[in-house]
Amino acid sequence: MPEFISLFIEELNRKKEKINNLFFKKDIKDRSFFVNFVETLWHKIPENLQSNGHKIFAIDASQRTLSFSLGPYLLLTQGLAIGTEGYEKATISLDPIPASISENQLAWIRDLIMQKIETELALEIIEEIKPPFILFIDGSIISRLSYLLRYINLIEEEPYKDLALNVLKANIELILKSKNKNIELISISKSSRNTFFFQILSIDHPELKEELPYIPIDAEFLNILSWEPGYSTPLLIGAEMGLGHNQIELIEKDPNLQTLLKDIPAFITFYVRLIPRDQILRIDIPNYLIGDSTTLLEINFHWEKDVNIYNILAILRENCINSQVYQTPLYLVDNIVRIKKTPDLERYIMILKKEFPDILELDRSQRRFF
Repeated sequence: MPEFISLFIEELNRKKEKINNLFFKKDIKDRSFFVNFVETLWHKIPENLQSNGHKIFAIDASQRTLSFSLGPYLLLTQGLAIGTEGYEKATISLDPIPASISENQLAWIRDLIMQKIETELALEIIEEIKPPFILFIDGSIISRLSYLLRYINLIEEEPYKDLALNVLKANIELILKSKNKNIELISISKSSRNTFFFQILSIDHPELKEELPYIPIDAEFLNILSWEPGYSTPLLIGAEMGLGHNQIELIEKDPNLQTLLKDIPAFITFYVRLIPRDQILRIDIPNYLIGDSTTLLEINFHWEKDVNIYNILAILRENCINSQVYQTPLYLVDNIVRIKKTPDLERYIMILKKEFPDILELDRSQRRFF
């Protein structure tokens, strides 16, 4: 038998310094302006916060990709919206995909179908429920706009070529209708890899891009000094900071995209930790919720040091139970909508086999898991 343990220890010793630096941020901590930057960013959450008590709705989707011995894929996607007073709306989509598709194309189409379902459910809530209410979206909504812009010219597979543009239009409709009805649209990212803070610091310290061995994400900055509950100074973002350099170039070359995006509000982004030593959450809200009218393409970034986000913080804290149940509505909808192997997926496969008894055999790589 190979001695993997001894090999592991040898490799660990070789990489110990690199691992220590990457995980414990030595290169960041050694620079005082990093520490000072974070100290001015992080604030305690007031104890006596209370939300407005509005009704809450949350949306999520789940997906499985089945590959079959005869070649094709079948994408199984189900979406769910739940809310106050027993509101519930479910939807499901089956998408057969040819085996010749590349892995990248398949991954992009999967992602777009998920976003399409989630956005359509959100729009149904907006049409059916009278405001005021709170609408929780899983994942950063401004990052979603960025991804959709990037996907527009990437999908080659019929009939999905226009899917990215159509989903982008649906998300724009969601944002604008939420603005018109003053709906509290709150998007929450459990994990965020954004580097807003590094980009801002690099303006005054351009040498960082050469001196640091890696670019730290925002959560790494905030974990330098404290693992206590708190929130970061809100940052108003749009344009290149919010959407990305390549996406802005695409917009500048395309008048149709400029027209589509011209009325979209800029977004307030901040990070929050609600429980000691818990992971950081990224929160995005449209700026109309703080009384700002700046549009997405009018601004790159601006610190909003005096803006009042206490109602949003109160909503977040009231719906946080523990590290797993970081926001109750999103946790519930995620657990209900998730396609589990037993019994959900097994039942779906049983129904498929009944309808297509001669062709539905999973390929060997999947039979081990289903």
